Amino acid sequence: MTDRINLVVLFGGQSGEHEVSRTSASYIIGTLQTCDEYCIYPVGITKEGSWFYYEGCVSALPDGSWFERGPIAAATLVPDAGRHFLYMDRRSHTEKIRIDCVFPVLHGTNGEDGTIQGMLEMAGIPFVGCGMTASALAMDKAFANALFDYYDIPQTKWRGVGETEWRRDRAKVTEAALEGMKYPLFVKPARGGSSLGITRITSPEEAAQAFELAFKYDRKLIVEEGVIGRELEIAAIGGYETPFLSPVGEIIPDRVFYDYDSKYEESSTSKLVIPAPLAPEIVHEIRQIATCAYRALDCYGLCRIDFFLTDDDRVLLNEINTIPGFVSISMYPRLLRAAGFEDAEVLRELIRLAFERDKA
Repeated sequence: MTDRINLVVLFGGQSGEHEVSRTSASYIIGTLQTCDEYCIYPVGITKEGSWFYYEGCVSALPDGSWFERGPIAAATLVPDAGRHFLYMDRRSHTEKIRIDCVFPVLHGTNGEDGTIQGMLEMAGIPFVGCGMTASALAMDKAFANALFDYYDIPQTKWRGVGETEWRRDRAKVTEAALEGMKYPLFVKPARGGSSLGITRITSPEEAAQAFELAFKYDRKLIVEEGVIGRELEIAAIGGYETPFLSPVGEIIPDRVFYDYDSKYEESSTSKLVIPAPLAPEIVHEIRQIATCAYRALDCYGLCRIDFFLTDDDRVLLNEINTIPGFVSISMYPRLLRAAGFEDAEVLRELIRLAFERDKA
């Protein structure tokens, strides 16, 4: 390896979080460009699934104008263990660049769900973040919740519903999913992120419409009991089993629940309080559960772990996000800033961990 690391940053993708990915990648690339040790190759994946190397300014990523403004070149990264190259189609020839590491900034399906991670594992290319299995499990909340139940990790009461079964007998399946559950309930795609496709319902009559919306994003959904209490988050960074954990932060949403608009709208007035005002024993419990959940899914590199704290002080795990949003106002970097890490320092550590994975 030369002194400079050739780093591919993947952004965009075919999920409903395409726009969020572009914004995160713009910030990550911009931050890494201040570091002398990396030669960065941004590769955008369109909503149709085509790959393009982008050589222009990162400011064109958030609004999506990068593709029209260019310059771009069709790009290919092959899952060949003997060829760690990025191939770019130039007008007169095919250029190839040796690749040392890949930084997937792909939120949602076909990027955060183990698909890209599996390809990179097969090719033997170092990459940032959780591996294929952990990514797939964390993305599928039905599987993740089942594992958390197995390990006796406290979480909200939940049920899983498959689209095929539901369309075969909507009334029966809906009744079974809602039986014994306390309202309000949240209906969400089993494999999704950024709060897309989630509906809060307060009666059985609202279920059909909520199910239909969730099934637009996935063929599986989960129904969870709503929690009256506080929303808390913690950032994890590190190797297998024993990550470094940030201080606990508290989200104070500007609406009924912390949805997509509340996270990403410029007009959002949601707040993050770090450290959250909590009793020491509650902080200790959150950190213990965070470590148990991290281990249960075999996480590596980075993740954000979300919690609820009920009005009677019960700590409940909400979910693990293996590729959390990463812009200046995102919760993950803000939580680590509170621990004393600058954003560039966090990114350097994540890339270092990518090379250490097989040694762990």
